[in-house]
Amino acid sequence: MRIRLNEINLNRIYKAILRRFKSIPHRFLWSLNKNMRKERMGSFKNKYEGERCILVANGPSLKKMNLSFLKDEISFGLNRIYLAYDDMGFKNDYLVSINSLVLSQFCKEIENLNMPKFLNWESRKFFNKKNTNTNFIYRRFFGKKFGKNPIDSLNPAATVTYAALQIIYFMGFKEVLIIGMDHNFSTKQSNTPNKLEIRDEEEDVNHFHPNYFPKGSKWETPDLTSSEYFYRIARKEFEKDNRRIFDCTVEGKCQVFEKGDIKDFLS
Repeated sequence: MRIRLNEINLNRIYKAILRRFKSIPHRFLWSLNKNMRKERMGSFKNKYEGERCILVANGPSLKKMNLSFLKDEISFGLNRIYLAYDDMGFKNDYLVSINSLVLSQFCKEIENLNMPKFLNWESRKFFNKKNTNTNFIYRRFFGKKFGKNPIDSLNPAATVTYAALQIIYFMGFKEVLIIGMDHNFSTKQSNTPNKLEIRDEEEDVNHFHPNYFPKGSKWETPDLTSSEYFYRIARKEFEKDNRRIFDCTVEGKCQVFEKGDIKDFLS
């Protein structure tokens, strides 16, 4: 199941409908920018056909790893992963961020990252559209559950990890190693998925950095049930095309993908 029955409430239904309604004008404007997205995103199609990449999520388990090996790998980072670059001694080749709360609150930091970025089209007002490192993605709420052509759109699902997997598939990677996907969250305010909260804790214990979502910032509580639902779809789509996804997260709680030890792959 995508949603547990006990997690359904009127407020969640209202927010889902409102989100889809608000996306309509963005879809219209997206259709008018066909040449821009073809030129930018088209250059990534099958760019790394048959190769391997690392997908670096944002869980606290990253602190249990020596990430120096990333300098020799093609890697994707998510949302505010750049907070780890100096402390953990690596830098990603690509960044994916489609969460509107992340993009609106930390847009200046993300804008200044000197790497190709895949960002939510609906948050474009916060970014310089002339920046050739910025590639916009339209989040489609209806249609195919796994978008194989982000020139058109992709499915945002419940997690940025799923969005990144769709982009990785489009770029032709044959093998994906995921790290930092702890799939385990602690929240003092609410366990209701997708609930907007103002963080009141002094430190963010759910991510690798204590100020990932600093005190006073906004975030949405995670939806692990939906995440697993879409992860299963991603695994199926990759394996249908003879590709593989391995979860190499240290002590990760997700049981959808094949488990692996990152050291075995690097050796």
